[in-house]
Amino acid sequence: MKGVALGLELMLACTLAGCGLALPPVTLPAQVRLKIVARSPETYGIRLRIGEPHDYRVPADGRVTLDVPAYRAGCSVFLLGLVRLPNRSDPYTAKTVDLLTGGKPARQLSLKMVSALPVDTDGYHLLTLPPMAEP
Repeated sequence: MKGVALGLELMLACTLAGCGLALPPVTLPAQVRLKIVARSPETYGIRLRIGEPHDYRVPADGRVTLDVPAYRAGCSVFLLGLVRLPNRSDPYTAKTVDLLTGGKPARQLSLKMVSALPVDTDGYHLLTLPPMAEP
């Protein structure tokens, strides 16, 4: 009988605890330098999809500076105040950078993937495209 009472008390405590939300801090605006290394980089375009989508033309030297606006990742949900449930709405890890060819997405990258690319002496992240991927 004591086990049943203890089980009921535990269930009541769990239902009263509920869920909680944690709002992450704002990520400040930044500039990301990206260089498209290809035979004809000017045939590409880049679309940044954080907030309002913004398209960038890639010049012949392949260097583009992306203006990343301030953003906030989605709220984290905590079940019973202890167990964090996964949240996949962070623009840093979501594929929000599109490499365009002919106006259509050819490759998608996240800001995390761009930041992991090798960097040249001028501070540009180098995205090297194989000849077969070029239009």
